[in-house]
Amino acid sequence: MDTEADVADEDVLRDRALEEVERLLEAAVALRADLEEHEAACRLIIERVRAGDRVAPILDDVHSQKLRPKLTDSLGVYERLRHKARLRLIALGVSEGMTSADVQRQWAITRQLASRALQEIKNLD
Repeated sequence: MDTEADVADEDVLRDRALEEVERLLEAAVALRADLEEHEAACRLIIERVRAGDRVAPILDDVHSQKLRPKLTDSLGVYERLRHKARLRLIALGVSEGMTSADVQRQWAITRQLASRALQEIKNLD
């Protein structure tokens, strides 16, 4: 039988998991916008290269100096938040009784990655 402390701890884990998944969702929206901008730039590049235009002016026109690092940053932010959200969900699942094997199966990860994740959740704030 769960004690009040166990229920309170699980509620905290649930709240933190929800917060991380919400942050991940926001990052996904931002990443999608950056990917759409990158897609439009790629389409323009294809069109202009096919037309015989020179590369340097094309890259200037699509603002490649800003576009590439912006997309790279968005991908990095998304990856970091995805990892943290996954850890928060694993922590919540473990508090609900999930085993290492369950984590491995549910997340389709190797035993080694499941073990690493279970170690990482011990260091979550």
